[in-house]
Amino acid sequence: MNNILVIAKKDFKSLVFSSPLWVISTLCSAVWSYLYLRELSTFVQRSSFVGGGPAGGADSLNIYYEVFAKHISLSNVIFLFLIPALTMKLLSEERKQKTYNLLLTVPISSLSIAVGKFLAGFGASLVLVFISLLYPLGTGLVADFSYSILFSAYLGLAFIVGAYVSVGLLSSSLTKSPLLSVMMGVILNLSILIVLGQADFLSEYPTFQSMIEYLSIGSHFVEFMQGLLQSKSIIYFISFISFFVFLTNRIIESSRWR
Repeated sequence: MNNILVIAKKDFKSLVFSSPLWVISTLCSAVWSYLYLRELSTFVQRSSFVGGGPAGGADSLNIYYEVFAKHISLSNVIFLFLIPALTMKLLSEERKQKTYNLLLTVPISSLSIAVGKFLAGFGASLVLVFISLLYPLGTGLVADFSYSILFSAYLGLAFIVGAYVSVGLLSSSLTKSPLLSVMMGVILNLSILIVLGQADFLSEYPTFQSMIEYLSIGSHFVEFMQGLLQSKSIIYFISFISFFVFLTNRIIESSRWR
């Protein structure tokens, strides 16, 4: 456990103080600021037409679905593409800088390396999630809404970000090219979302349809977005992340035997 924490702490500091995180944070903030304020302005105008307002009790859920949910969904799309750019440093840069072989000679298990690097990437990614959360929280200073559904949605966003990090970590372990690592991570994320999101086409095969629906990462994220904290969704994300961290562990282990 100590080895995991040492690796996680070292790589977390490396990621947090690296230029990619600051560039990504700046880019995300610029996009969020423009689109969020535009959606919020549109919502306020609509509310005034019906005699309500952003602070009206009857509109408490409306502001979530019309402003917050769109903001969270946009954050999810942004993270799908940008998280691999953050995780590329975890292993591919180690290969590029010739420190990967040194890491393999250290008396630390491959699983400890994989878990430690995942925790570092996940922790750094949560910085972006927190920045995204500041927008709805700032709106809370002037509007009334249900905080429970908001935090449920952000818990789901944190889980799906963890999934993107685990996929990005695997991609980073497969190549010494950071650019190729980013491309592989994005393609894998998109492939998983698209392939496992085709349950509607299996309506003639209810057994397979229900299986694909459960495996669909999007369907579990939607449940969090709706304020539904179900154990099956939490177990799903933990299993998903564990699977890809395990694959990374196997890649690292195989490198030790070359």
